[in-house]
Amino acid sequence: MELAEPRVLVCGSRRWPWPATVAAVLDRLTRRHGDGLVVIEGAAAGADQAAHRWCDEQGLGVDRHRCHPVDWQAERRARPDQWRLAGPERNTRMLLQERPRLIVAFHDHFDGKSGGTSDMCLRGLLKNVPVWLVPGEDPGSGRWLRLGAFPQPRADRVRRELGIGPAVPDAPGLFDVPSG
Repeated sequence: MELAEPRVLVCGSRRWPWPATVAAVLDRLTRRHGDGLVVIEGAAAGADQAAHRWCDEQGLGVDRHRCHPVDWQAERRARPDQWRLAGPERNTRMLLQERPRLIVAFHDHFDGKSGGTSDMCLRGLLKNVPVWLVPGEDPGSGRWLRLGAFPQPRADRVRRELGIGPAVPDAPGLFDVPSG
């Protein structure tokens, strides 16, 4: 996939056990898109942390490493009954402010029904950002994620949150195998 503007958002499991896989994917994207690659991540444990470390090792400045942490303790104090909304809010901010052209999700037990990675992927797909899911240690084993991987009521709710109109029918199947 060619990216007109090489801005990639990395998300994934907080328990992602293969940081070298994240590094390999980012290395591959850098070889393909050059030194202009911008990496966006949410500063969570696991896959985000691996992307953060890769950015530090590459010497990326804040112009090319866009980090969006959530202060969970402050969120719990500020809104004890709604602190969990901080994750989806951060995901929306990263999507709308940073304008990624690709999302790469690292998750070995991806579930479209719940979770922060799933939320980020769904929000991206609804805003027409392609999502590449890497399900294991092999960086070449990924698949394109489709809207069909998410329960329709969840997709409709997030669509309303994002202010997006009615659903466009998605092709059947959870994943598409990339061509080429």
